[in-house]
Amino acid sequence: MFKRVLLTALLATFLFSCQQKPESDISYVIAPAVVDSIPQLKIKMTLEANPDGTTTLSFPNEAWGQTDLYNSLGRMQLLNVEGVVEKDLDSGRIVLMHPKDVKELEFEYFLKQDFKGDISTREIYRPIINKDYFHVFSHNMFMVPENVEENLDIALDWAAFPEEYTIHNSFASQNKEQFLLDMDLELFGSAIFVGGDFRIFNGDIQGNKISLATRGDWVPFKDEEVFKVLEETLTYQRNFWNDHSQEYFTVTMQPFPQENGSSFQGTGLTNSFATSVSNNDLTDIGQMVYLFNHELMHNWIGHTITNENEEEQYWFSEGFTEYYTYKNIAKNNINGLDGSFFISELNRTIRDLYASSVVEAPNAEINYDNFWTNYEYSKLPYWRGAIFAFYLDQKIQQASRGKQSLDDVMHQIYTDATTKEQKLTHDYFMGVMDEYWDGDFEPVFQKHIEEGQKVDLVTLFEELGLEYSPESHIYELGFEFTEDRKEIQSVTEDSKAWEAGLRAGDEVFSRSIWQGNIEHEVKLGIRRNGEERNISFYPVTKGEVPQLKPTPENLKKLCF
Repeated sequence: MFKRVLLTALLATFLFSCQQKPESDISYVIAPAVVDSIPQLKIKMTLEANPDGTTTLSFPNEAWGQTDLYNSLGRMQLLNVEGVVEKDLDSGRIVLMHPKDVKELEFEYFLKQDFKGDISTREIYRPIINKDYFHVFSHNMFMVPENVEENLDIALDWAAFPEEYTIHNSFASQNKEQFLLDMDLELFGSAIFVGGDFRIFNGDIQGNKISLATRGDWVPFKDEEVFKVLEETLTYQRNFWNDHSQEYFTVTMQPFPQENGSSFQGTGLTNSFATSVSNNDLTDIGQMVYLFNHELMHNWIGHTITNENEEEQYWFSEGFTEYYTYKNIAKNNINGLDGSFFISELNRTIRDLYASSVVEAPNAEINYDNFWTNYEYSKLPYWRGAIFAFYLDQKIQQASRGKQSLDDVMHQIYTDATTKEQKLTHDYFMGVMDEYWDGDFEPVFQKHIEEGQKVDLVTLFEELGLEYSPESHIYELGFEFTEDRKEIQSVTEDSKAWEAGLRAGDEVFSRSIWQGNIEHEVKLGIRRNGEERNISFYPVTKGEVPQLKPTPENLKKLCF
């Protein structure tokens, strides 16, 4: 009898120890809730209390272009002690005041959607919580204690959600109990959490998990098409960098309604990429091909290879990313695209650059203020950097008789970034290029990047024996708005805008402009002398803009 009881006790102890959860520094228990008929998320947080009686939690009221994020907070309360909870909106903190002798706090707060109706590009970065699903970025969802270690063990408990309810995030998929060991709080704060009616597509690249989480009824494409593009993109990008180190990576993709035009937004996060895409027949799979190939290339260019000074090196982190976007697509026939696509994208980039009003602005003008407030400056490093990358690629191949290319330069930069923590600076880049360039590279860099002078593409095309057209149609809006964009300030004579009848001083009450696109009409509703008129025209002009021809000979010379 005694032996049987002892055996039972030992077995119970063994089972208990096996079922015990690992201890965490912070734990979050997330559960669905409905308060006053409004779907919400209830989050119970357990953490160590500050011995001085005041524990502060970081939770920004302003982030990622969003303001008044505290509007998404519902009821908040301490559960295990008497205390006071205060919001400090200016500093982005939640302050917990409690007895000094408390070792641990249990704090509960509710999170809700703070806007009504369908989502649009304005609300994408706010908490989205409804009866069907939730879509929340970590910094809008999980409060984290301040003045703690940079790395903590974090537990996430989703067990309160129904079995069929999808739980998916930057760290795992369909895992109702997550334990993030030694988690970098900065990486934890840069994550996406979704749940509900999301559909999950899973894949494997050399033993590493990839997934796509999406929802809704897509108009322009099927889920499987998007996942195939994602799988191809990640495979060929990882092959290019010879980097298959990421064990888990996911893309979340949510639709939003949009009547006119198409748009998409994407954000690179820890182990993930979160995108929101307009769901109409003006969106197409080709846009997803570009989005994935450009944005996911930033896992290496921009994330692993980092700029010493952000905007100063955008010609590299954005321009070279742009070039390798369409080079990678064409080289690997992603979504069936080939060398003709490469030439088409290169030609488009040339047209965009030549049509820019700041085409030869010095690199010093691509600064924080100009880049983030002026459309022309925001696009300049993409266009200039991509054309410069093409130029370097062709000249290196020419000098080495095809034995080397810009790919070798990129691999060297990546190796130095991963083994020496080397940042991308102008001096460093010139030093690497000296190993591959025929002659002194510094004057070339100074001329085309620092000073901003255009590459002589006509001479380059002729040197390489490439067939080209010396002229092309390029974008020309043909007028300028006043600062408040309510009137026409000036009109270029003989432009299409001028020919259509637009004049300085016209009041503008409606407008539809596809910036940089020559295939869509500009449509303006204007008022002149009290009379309303509708004016439309194609924003195009003829210019000396060299364009490669998509001939078999050109494709062969460009190694397609």
